[in-house]
Amino acid sequence: MDEDNNIGFHEDCPSFLCVPAEIIECILRCETLLFTDLLSFSEVCLKFRDAVRSNNVWREKYFQRWPNLLFRYDTGNSNNWLDEFKRRHVVGRKVILMVSDLSSKLYLQDKGILSKDDLKDFTQLMASNHRYAEFIVDELMSLLNDTEREKKLTTKYYAQKVLIAAQETILTDKVKLYTQLPQEKQLIETGAILLAQWCQPIESIVMNEITNEIDRLAEAVKKDIMSTLPQHPVLNSPLHTEYFMEDLWSCEQSKQILLALNKVLFKDKKFHGAKDGDRYYDPLNSYIDKVLSRKTGIPITLCILYSAVARRLGVICEPVNSPYHFVLRWKEHPMSASQEHMYTYIDVFNGGKFVSIDELPTSIHVLRHYLTADSLRAINAIGVLCRMVRNLINIVQHQRAPGNNYSNTQCLRSALEFIVLIAPQEVEFKLYLVRLYINMNINLLDCISILQSMMGEDNQDQGNIVPYLLTSAEAQHHRNMEQNAEKKIKAKTRSKPSDAIFSVGLVMRHKRYNYDCVIFGWDPKCMATPDWILQMGVHNLPNKDKQPFYNVLVSDGSNRYAAQENLELNSNCCMITHPEVGKYFTSFEGTHYKQNNENATEYPEDEEITLRLVHEHYHV
Repeated sequence: MDEDNNIGFHEDCPSFLCVPAEIIECILRCETLLFTDLLSFSEVCLKFRDAVRSNNVWREKYFQRWPNLLFRYDTGNSNNWLDEFKRRHVVGRKVILMVSDLSSKLYLQDKGILSKDDLKDFTQLMASNHRYAEFIVDELMSLLNDTEREKKLTTKYYAQKVLIAAQETILTDKVKLYTQLPQEKQLIETGAILLAQWCQPIESIVMNEITNEIDRLAEAVKKDIMSTLPQHPVLNSPLHTEYFMEDLWSCEQSKQILLALNKVLFKDKKFHGAKDGDRYYDPLNSYIDKVLSRKTGIPITLCILYSAVARRLGVICEPVNSPYHFVLRWKEHPMSASQEHMYTYIDVFNGGKFVSIDELPTSIHVLRHYLTADSLRAINAIGVLCRMVRNLINIVQHQRAPGNNYSNTQCLRSALEFIVLIAPQEVEFKLYLVRLYINMNINLLDCISILQSMMGEDNQDQGNIVPYLLTSAEAQHHRNMEQNAEKKIKAKTRSKPSDAIFSVGLVMRHKRYNYDCVIFGWDPKCMATPDWILQMGVHNLPNKDKQPFYNVLVSDGSNRYAAQENLELNSNCCMITHPEVGKYFTSFEGTHYKQNNENATEYPEDEEITLRLVHEHYHV
């Protein structure tokens, strides 16, 4: 290019080449310019190439394209942002290709959660660079949260599973670092945030955002105090995020802070304990981010929030290991001759009610002789987290509604993995996790490793359970190896027209039970066991079991096996909200689901039949 040729300018106008470099850089930072535009711009001339090489420009482009990664970087570190952009771009493309390959490898596996062996390629990629796990998480979250809910269903199905594994890799290191801190450095809200992140791996839960929200609650308390007690010393004090041993104020001043905290939290901000009508046994009540957003929680999470705000204001409220009902204690009477009468107990679940040691049994509905010295002692952050996990396990056991099995199993698995990580000495939970893995048929090599390490330990209380589970895990792993070597997709075709009227991908309505579903497979006649046929009353149907039966995914999250005479095409065609839709289909086409390659290989005739039936029924 002739740099003296003012292409596109009037002869009296200065050349764009005369524009100062800092102005060009400012233009290049514009959000409407993509990185491909910058690459094209750099090929115009040497001056433009130098401008495009600006580190500040590429930093801007980096966070314009991947804004969720901003909080992942330490602002004090310098980076080569062009190189960082290239790495993030390459990793993102590679991850999507790897996820797209999973369906061909794992289609025949009958399990909802992928094992570590299934994900070894991703694990190796994450291990190759300390940032790659975060890149993978960001790429997969972007995919899962795109605006086209009905597209890329198979890719999204496996992306969610890989995302869980990537989050686990990142959080494992963070949790281990947390457990290695001195007890006084283990802030209780930090542990609660880590638990919320661990149990909700497909959500973007940012540590800084939650701590900032707790800071804002503390500032709201200070504002309230300013209106009534403008001389209070807390008003001239910064928020205290670090742990300290004793209250920073007099007993009277500390009580004034707690009274203001009660007013702000429970009256102004409307936080409250989740009663039966608020679904007390909802797992979300155990996650600090959801407590903040929904303003409701169970005793332990409300106590964590309360104590975190109080500490920021210079008041120590310690968690107490009381039975059944979690409370805090505050040293209101430090000069009392009796140790047990030094403390006032705070029932956060019931609006921050202050109770004495003598009133406590009635307040928490526990007989006085159960309140031993041990049950009234303060517990550390790890002890609180262990109790939170026990609560989650108890909550899962209360969730018996149909269709919740998948999410309940996920919640149980996450809770057990977390407690084994923070309290590896808890043998009971190790064995519980091993049994769950064996039942889910995943991570059997981990089971074998855990059990082998336990064989040499003194676990007399466990009897013969360890060798029994070890034998079971080894046998199941051996069976899996044999079955995986033999598995191959077998095409299922119709030998006669009456084999199956309906086809894979059709959205159906059950005539008797009125549920919406989508067909993902079929048999020419009922292939269930005699016991199932008897239990489900199949013999009462006009055509009994001598008719096609369809495998269907139901909107409530369940998988069912339905007789042909009980199904009809759904007149109000809708997307089916089932976690396994993506295992069989690539997209929802408005009237039907489109098979993915693996399902189409298994049912090669069905796409044509589905299109014909859709045309006849919906006139499209």
